[in-house]
This record gives sequence, C-alpha cells and structure tokens, in this order.
Amino acid sequence: MCKVSIVIPYYNSEETILRALESIRKQSFTDYEVVLINDGSTDNSEKIVNDFISKNDINIKNINQLNKGPSSARNNGIKASKGEYIAFLDSDDSYEPKKLETQVEFMEKNKEIFITSTNYFIEKEYNLALRYIEEKEYVEANFYKMLFKFFFYLSSTMIRREIFEEGMFFEEGRFYAEDHLLFLQIARKYRGARLTMPLVRIYKSEFGEGGLTKNLIKLKVNEFINFKILYKENVNHDKKISMPLLGFVYAFAYLKHLKRVWKTTILRKNKNYAGGRK
Repeated sequence: MCKVSIVIPYYNSEETILRALESIRKQSFTDYEVVLINDGSTDNSEKIVNDFISKNDINIKNINQLNKGPSSARNNGIKASKGEYIAFLDSDDSYEPKKLETQVEFMEKNKEIFITSTNYFIEKEYNLALRYIEEKEYVEANFYKMLFKFFFYLSSTMIRREIFEEGMFFEEGRFYAEDHLLFLQIARKYRGARLTMPLVRIYKSEFGEGGLTKNLIKLKVNEFINFKILYKENVNHDKKISMPLLGFVYAFAYLKHLKRVWKTTILRKNKNYAGGRK
C-alpha cells in the first residue's frame, strides 16, 4: 500500500501526456503510485506512456478500456488503486514539484478534512495567471456557496479513500460537470478545504476552450442536472436544498452561463484579431 494514488485518464493525449507524467516524476514526495487509464485512444498516447514506463523506475500501471468517457476511466482507476489518498490529474495539466508533499502534509495534520484542492496557475501563450488571490493558508469549503461557484479544480483535488469505500464515485455516462457533482456530494457530508498555494498548472481556458459555445451549453445543462440530483437527495442529508433555493440556483447558473458565453466570445475575437484574421 502507498500513501497516494494518482489517477490519470487519457484519450488521444499524445501532445500533453508526457508533460503530465514528467511533473509527477519531479515530485518531492515519492510514496505514490500512478494509475493511468487509456480510454480507447487512437493516437500515439499509449506508446508514449509505455516508453515513459520503460525508462522510469516509478510505481505505475497502465489500464486499457474501451472509450467510455473520463468518469468511467476515473472510477476504474480508483478501484484499481491502493493509496490512502486518491489524487487526480488530467492528461493536459501538470503538478508543481511540491504538490503531493504539501497536500499530504496538510491532510495528515487535519484528519477531519476529507477532500482538498489547491490554487493553480493558468498558463496560456506565455502568460501566467494565478487563479485565486487569497491570504489565508486555506479556505474551507461551504456546500451552499459551492452551489453557486466552483470550488475544487479536479487536477488539484485529493480525497481520502474512505469516501470511495462508502460508494461515492463519479457519475458515469456524463462528460460535463460530473466532477462538480461528486465534490458537492462530498462537501455536503464532510469538511473540505482549498489550499492557497498554487500547486497545479493548467494550459487551457477553464470553460469553452476555443470558443466552443456548444460545450458551454452542455455544461449548463449538466449543471442543472446536478442541482436536480442534489435536490432529490435531500432526504439523506441535514443540509437541505429548499424549492426557493433551487429556483435561485437555477437562475444564477443561467446568468453565469451567459457570462461564460460572453467571455469566451471576446477571447475568441481577440485571438482572431491577434492572428491577423478579420
């Protein structure tokens, strides 16, 4: 058994998977295993992964499955893992060198906290931005606030194994907001926190990469599905979602969707202008 299992699903990730794996190899914390799940890739991703495995003395396994989506891949990775903590990394993101060390140390000291994430950098076209500007060591998760705003970023998230032993997993068959649903379900029952230190780096816009408004529409629909599921689960929890609150959450989510579409459209226009296109 190891302290941390890092679950990485990948699908046609030949351009980014090596960067993700190298960021793990450079970790200051070494008591970990890597569980890779090839979700039916058709490019050279698996070859790159196998080359990396052959050249590095790391506790790593590569699982193949038919293309079923990231939720299925993550769930299979969790079930194949052995760590006390489960960490996640998307194949197009990367860890900062002290990511695992810092997060494990925090969770070992704070046994009452079952899920943590961290601040992160957004790196695009030689620009580097910090996602959150916060002064405290960490910010504690609040279930009701999370209904209105994303709190945990998947690639920065670490969860105690007990959560999954209870039967909580990513809902399969969905490609949008399924991670946010799981995080809300955990935060509804357990304490969580986001560390202020930036320990992950992402290389894409958080929403609507490339100006794909249709993806934002799917995200909005799936967020609404999440709220409906959480409302139906009221019977199992002390933290209830009333009908008025549900209506307000729906309205707020729709306004947030319009803001995302506007921001994505502006970014796409600016990118086209920078490239000399009219």
